[in-house]
Amino acid sequence: MLKGFVGLFLTLMVILIPVMMSLAGTLIEDFDDGDAEGWERSPQNKDSKVFWGVKDGAMMFDPKGIPWQQAISQMNFVGTSKVSNVREWTDYDVEVDIKLTEIANYPGGIRGRVDLKTGGHYVVWLYPASGEIKLYKNPGWDINTGIATVGSGNFAPKVDEYRKVKLSMKGDSIKVYYDGKVVIDGTDKEHKKGTIAVGSQDKAVYFDNITVTGPEIPNWNMSPVEPTEKLTTVWGQIKANDR
Repeated sequence: MLKGFVGLFLTLMVILIPVMMSLAGTLIEDFDDGDAEGWERSPQNKDSKVFWGVKDGAMMFDPKGIPWQQAISQMNFVGTSKVSNVREWTDYDVEVDIKLTEIANYPGGIRGRVDLKTGGHYVVWLYPASGEIKLYKNPGWDINTGIATVGSGNFAPKVDEYRKVKLSMKGDSIKVYYDGKVVIDGTDKEHKKGTIAVGSQDKAVYFDNITVTGPEIPNWNMSPVEPTEKLTTVWGQIKANDR
């Protein structure tokens, strides 16, 4: 009987260990610590006088009246000493709370599989005035050079309140969610791996509660000074979603 138990135990371990190793990790960035550690502006318009920084507990972009050609830019998550494998991220979800300040096109959106050398990436771009969401692929930093549409959908824009936008990349399958509902279900194989980014063209916008989940993503919270109650709530929600 003991031998049978041992044999069953070993069999279960052979099955479970690969599964456990492939379980997704979760990176959380809510900017509650007031800094933007690990984030850097992209080379495009890096020297323009637009504002990128933490304001009101979120990452904010303010074009400050600068024309869009000089204002359009993005903030890339380049990693830290604790999170150093961002260039190798392949299959993952990145969900971001986005707050618009006006119903006008070109407030920007979120990016995934960003190549920090070439700038190539996938990007979810919001068009509030027309109620559209578009998924593009782009070979470089400049979103207006070589851009191609992967898919498009519709959404109901809101002002001065956060709404959830998620970009999910699994192999060639790329989906976009708005407030938990799939609005774009596309397929593309151009970009294989890379980090995340948030960006805008020329409208003030806030990005908050960034959550990245995937097999290569480390379990790490970028705001260690969060109140204990909030940490407990956030991790409780993540564990509940994994069930």
